Amino acid sequence: MSISLIIPVYNYLDLLEKCLFSVYRQSVLPDEIILTDDGSDDDIICFFNSQKLKTDIPIILIRQEHQNFRLARARNNGIYVSKGEILVFLDQDIVIPKDYLKSIKANLTKGKFLSGYPIRLNKEQTEKLTFGLIEKNDWSTILTKEQREKIEKQYRKDYLSYMAFRYLHIGQHGAKLRGGISAIFKSDLELINGYDENYIGWGNEDDDLGRRLQALGRSGYNFVRSQIPLHLYHTHYHNQGERKNANYSERCKKKISHRNYKCQKGLNSGRNDLEILV
Repeated sequence: MSISLIIPVYNYLDLLEKCLFSVYRQSVLPDEIILTDDGSDDDIICFFNSQKLKTDIPIILIRQEHQNFRLARARNNGIYVSKGEILVFLDQDIVIPKDYLKSIKANLTKGKFLSGYPIRLNKEQTEKLTFGLIEKNDWSTILTKEQREKIEKQYRKDYLSYMAFRYLHIGQHGAKLRGGISAIFKSDLELINGYDENYIGWGNEDDDLGRRLQALGRSGYNFVRSQIPLHLYHTHYHNQGERKNANYSERCKKKISHRNYKCQKGLNSGRNDLEILV
């Protein structure tokens, strides 16, 4: 099945460069890479043109004007132009090991969506993660035992949640959807109308999407155990984890059901304002 890799972008092009460097070295390559920009101040067009020279994978750049934090719409923009049957969402601050996409293809089956969990690097570890280490696909020298144990603990927790939801109908949706490290069938996203674009500002858009996928009958499965993604250190977009969408999310949560899993403002929204470069 074909893969479209969708990466939302907002500045931090140095992090995105490492992310893409790891993508180009995958054992299973994506069929296309879609950079969906939320109105970066940095010269994303120059960066885009330089990256096209580094790979034979088709790369598309979509740009929307920056109006607050519109991650939900940015991801929908990527879905809108995508051609793949499998949509892999990757945040620009994530570096992936070489068999990451291979693992997605092996684990994404009917009735599932995939959601991973990264090792969060500190500033010193991020600086040590050089292009050379990414090339070697070996970052064992910079990770701690505690970080690896946390990934294993999260995997076991998510697996039990998946089994309980899938076979015993207990719990909410199996593994929690973490949008920056996820893979979903495009057909499933079209059925629920994609991300809810009323989520503006940091937080809660992934929780909402996960609930609506669950209402559709899809369960979350954590595919990350050995193919562990790394989250690169940077300053946060949010204010101490403040979730401006929390009240709206709770209202939506009460409305979602097996018959009401489509958001009102999603993939059906107009996109005449987009700039699309190939």
